[in-house]
Amino acid sequence: MKKKIIITGGLGYLGTELCRLYSGISWKHDITVIDSRFLSERINELKNWNIKFIQGGILDKNLINKELKDADVVHHLAGITDVAYVYNDVNIERDNKIKQIAIEGTNNIIEAINEKCKLIFPSTHVVFEGFKQLKKEINEDEKVCPILAYASSKVINEEDIKKRVKNYIILRLASVYGYSMDSLRISIMPNLFSKITSQNGDIKLYSGGKQLKSLVPLLDVVRCFKFMEESNIKNEIFHLSKESLTVKDVALICKKINPKVNIIETKDEIPNPGYSISNKKLLSTGFKFLYGLEESIKEMVEKWSTNKNHNLEIEYIKRGEKEFVDLRGKISNYELSEPINLIGYIESKKGSVRANHYHPVQEQKCLLIKGQYISVYQDLLEKNAPKITHIVNAGDLIVTRPNVAHTMVFTQDSIFLNLVRGEREHENYGITHTVSHKIVLDEERDSLLKNYKLKCRCCDSKNLKRVISLGYQPLANNLLTSSDEKDEIFPLEMNFCQDCYNCQLSYTVEPEKLFSHYLYLSSTGASFVDHFKEAAKSYIKEFDLKKEDRKSTRLNSSH
Repeated sequence: MKKKIIITGGLGYLGTELCRLYSGISWKHDITVIDSRFLSERINELKNWNIKFIQGGILDKNLINKELKDADVVHHLAGITDVAYVYNDVNIERDNKIKQIAIEGTNNIIEAINEKCKLIFPSTHVVFEGFKQLKKEINEDEKVCPILAYASSKVINEEDIKKRVKNYIILRLASVYGYSMDSLRISIMPNLFSKITSQNGDIKLYSGGKQLKSLVPLLDVVRCFKFMEESNIKNEIFHLSKESLTVKDVALICKKINPKVNIIETKDEIPNPGYSISNKKLLSTGFKFLYGLEESIKEMVEKWSTNKNHNLEIEYIKRGEKEFVDLRGKISNYELSEPINLIGYIESKKGSVRANHYHPVQEQKCLLIKGQYISVYQDLLEKNAPKITHIVNAGDLIVTRPNVAHTMVFTQDSIFLNLVRGEREHENYGITHTVSHKIVLDEERDSLLKNYKLKCRCCDSKNLKRVISLGYQPLANNLLTSSDEKDEIFPLEMNFCQDCYNCQLSYTVEPEKLFSHYLYLSSTGASFVDHFKEAAKSYIKEFDLKKEDRKSTRLNSSH
């Protein structure tokens, strides 16, 4: 049955991930996001996922009445989350705004929905923040004791929903953790510790980190929202917590992941020793948690580190992660930096050239399924930027930034997927999304195919990594005879073999070109020259070398 599903606050921390989860079935339902903010990148995601976006707030009664009157499900996530958690942070003006949006906004939603509509509402574990003593495994029947504005408004919301809504689910969330570029969410303890860990920093533990915390992964939270939407469960409150650990326990996990992290314990007093909420009632419904804290912290540390490194590259290679191998074969996963809405399947013959263009707006992603090519690229935003090359092998995902001219020279028959956000219509080629810019001509293509080293010279591995590129350079000592004469230039780059550790040039210039005008002579004596002559004669005799063998030997030695 097709449902009309409304997500308020769909551009937020929880909302973004919930929309991503629903994107897999958005063709099956009518899904709308309502949010007062306008974040273009996230709205583009919604559009690509077939999810409607309406800019507006939950205090707009007319808007809420219009959009929610015939809704089947409402995930009510909207509200202010930049809140005080201790007395020292209390701001009366902000607290009044928190209460207004939480209480008045939620009442608008309660009044707008019909009797059959299912309302799923996130409350919070901090409704128990008034406990002065350590208390573990608090169940849903425990009397609440809010103190600050955020928790107090959630308690009022709970009571209003229980009294006036015919079909509801209230989820009291533990501290939600998971990767987010949202600066407001960096302060969440596991998120903050993960970022510090990615930077080899210091984790400070007040009062030795003894405070007990209930934690839950972001992805399991949104899975639970969808689980409740799909279930027949109604009119219940559940505690949504995966596990309970001390702050020090979380710090030690970070230390295990990165031993360079320094843990500092202080004797400062903490407001309370903490508490934990029980998930027994939730687990009895059949809901299962899929994500763990250590794995999530590892992922966050990797993402913080990756983002830092990727910003330095105008074109980079990503390889499959979290691979699964069994007798049937291999599964590799590739995380993209932005959503896609079009996939191009492209076949290319050995020796052919593709691209020779740039994209003014789009980031280009190509996943090579079969074959191999040499990528040549150049930053068009930097004057006199060098041309750079690298090898792309099957299984590599190559990401090219906007305004970077790029060319693909295929060394084998190849197949790749072009993953696009935006358009790829051929009638607009050269006008909007793609602009021709030839950086590799036929002569250079032939030279690359002939002389580019596609495998390690020592062990034949394809696992080469570029260490440094000096762009295309002329030959040393190849002096020009006139001002009209142009230097012939070649890639000057050093690759590192990650299997045998040999360092080597990516491109080999033909010996005839390299040495025909080579003026440099080693400082050798006559006896040294005589030694090589006699050695050559002995090798010819010992190995019975013919004239053609000697020519091949000279060529290989010059490499």
